[in-house]
Amino acid sequence: MLQAAHRWLFLLVAHNVFLRTGGYRVSGVERASLSLLSAIDTEGPIEAVLFIRRTGAVLASWTRQGLTQDVMTVMAATMLASIDTMMTTLGGPGPRSVYVETDDRQILSTAVTSQAFLILIAPRAVGREYVRDAAARLLALLPPQLLTKGPKPSPVAAQQ
Repeated sequence: MLQAAHRWLFLLVAHNVFLRTGGYRVSGVERASLSLLSAIDTEGPIEAVLFIRRTGAVLASWTRQGLTQDVMTVMAATMLASIDTMMTTLGGPGPRSVYVETDDRQILSTAVTSQAFLILIAPRAVGREYVRDAAARLLALLPPQLLTKGPKPSPVAAQQ
């Protein structure tokens, strides 16, 4: 059942990429989105995986409950931009990773490139290490040339 769900998810994402690109070219980031979605453990405790651009545009996303992802991705991008602005205002680089806890959830965001982020949302009871390990497993599927190295370059700092 899990294998069939992964195949269906992979085909759905591939079809969306095909439609968005006119069926011709697929960028490295879009190829990466196919790899990420096909590797999500849909039976595990992770509630949402978002692969988004800095603007909030969805590269790939999955939620356990089939929620509308537009609000989640735009708010995630807004949160990350706010944190980035706070850090660069203090004179530091934008963060490569952001971890947020609420009363019952946790959110981990990792910069994949200067313009793309991987975000995982899980129940707080799962534990921080599980979420970090899940993110690391997904990031390991990405081609090394796609990944950001060192501190994330900040568009705010670049404008100053």
